[in-house]
Amino acid sequence: VGSHRQCFRIVWFEKLCQSLQNNTTMSKMSIVGSLHGPIEIFISNEQRKNMEKYMADLMKSFGITCCCENGSKIDDIINSATKIKFPHALHLNLDKCREIGLVLSRCKMMQELCLNGNRGCLGEEMLVALFLAEGPYNFPLKSLDLGNNQFGTRELTTILPFLKSWEELDYLSLDGNCIDNEGAQLLAETLDTVRIRRLSLNRNQISKEGLSCILSSQNARYLTSLMISDNEDIGSAEIDEIARFLSRATTSLKLLEVGSHRQCFRIVWFEKLCQSLQNN
Repeated sequence: VGSHRQCFRIVWFEKLCQSLQNNTTMSKMSIVGSLHGPIEIFISNEQRKNMEKYMADLMKSFGITCCCENGSKIDDIINSATKIKFPHALHLNLDKCREIGLVLSRCKMMQELCLNGNRGCLGEEMLVALFLAEGPYNFPLKSLDLGNNQFGTRELTTILPFLKSWEELDYLSLDGNCIDNEGAQLLAETLDTVRIRRLSLNRNQISKEGLSCILSSQNARYLTSLMISDNEDIGSAEIDEIARFLSRATTSLKLLEVGSHRQCFRIVWFEKLCQSLQNN
């Protein structure tokens, strides 16, 4: 059942699994058009007795890790999802984003969401489908990776309200996108309300102006890791901005990645950063 032309909806998969609990004859089910492609399901009598656990295992075929207890109802399996993590170079389309958004809207235990490396731009409409699905989000998200999706500042504004909802968000990666200084300023305003501790912005289009906004944000002092390599060409102005940040007694930074493969990192810049650390 299914079609290569469309995503096989999670709710359809859930409904089929529910129907199999009382079925003692069918031993095999094949589904095409899932998030990753075709999957085959072999159903033994043992699996039929514990269809909830079986469904939780099968959800991994959709990139979804669930944490279900013994005796969980099938319709609670998705609600218990703790991680959605797809492999690199996943080809997401609008239908698949809607499916993921639907799962997110039902989750209560989600802690990690990784949608890194989509083939093609993860556009505004797709991000709306992902993060503004039916129903409010109510789960303790700690890690969000949206790296290498080729979206810019306009698309970033779509997810900022989503970010502000999580006080427990610890890690945010926006590597390999097209975020400019305006986007960095908007992100800095978000940092004023969320204590993100690990922030990765490698390979974007951020220069001194955007960097200054991020480092001067209210909660920048809580950053323990900052990765900003391969943005706009690094120069003395950017190094001065980082050095001022490193010299503050309140900074919690333990890891800094800075530089560019497009140019040499000058010795005097390295010296300046080292000097700023002496009083920290």
